Amino acid sequence: ADELGGANSESFRSLSARLAQGSDADREIAAARLGMLGDRQSIAALRTLLESAEPREWEIAVHGLRHSRDRAGWLCLESVALDLLPTLESESGGIDHAFRLLVMGRTKTMDRLFRAVDGHSRSIPARAALTFSIVAVKSLPRQLSEVIGLRMGIVTGASSSLAPEDVAAMVGSSVDETRKLESAGWETLQQPRRYRDVLHNYKLNDLRFSGSG
Repeated sequence: ADELGGANSESFRSLSARLAQGSDADREIAAARLGMLGDRQSIAALRTLLESAEPREWEIAVHGLRHSRDRAGWLCLESVALDLLPTLESESGGIDHAFRLLVMGRTKTMDRLFRAVDGHSRSIPARAALTFSIVAVKSLPRQLSEVIGLRMGIVTGASSSLAPEDVAAMVGSSVDETRKLESAGWETLQQPRRYRDVLHNYKLNDLRFSGSG
């Protein structure tokens, strides 16, 4: 009713102006307030940023959408993630689209991609799942990347997913420490992150993976 009556129109106009022209800090504040408004025009404005080609726009959009007080913001994140899923098979853009998903943080689509890495999913192509999973693992700090990659079976030398005991033996660590590293790795993957951090680790990581990516 508020939306139909235009109760949020003035706030939307003001916040949209700040979102377009403010400093980075001011834009994040405006995005968060748009997310809290949660009406269709506010969510649409944030979605436009998330669908742009600029990583900084993704970050601002995610910041706003995750401030949504109801399901609208979260549904928008999930919808964009679903739209990106087919593009992960692209040789030219698959990696870039995987970066965007990682900036967004955990969605149901992310969970489905990780589960489909064994190629047994009927709804997610194996190539898309593998591309995303390799980029995701490479986006972690080196030690976390190695543990998660071995656990998933996508690091060269692991013919299939390995038990924590096997991973511990391969990386020269205790089982308890390996479990802690694995937990830290998954926690990092599920959190929204800055694009520069994702890209930095991806470029530094020299692990060999059992697939392209």
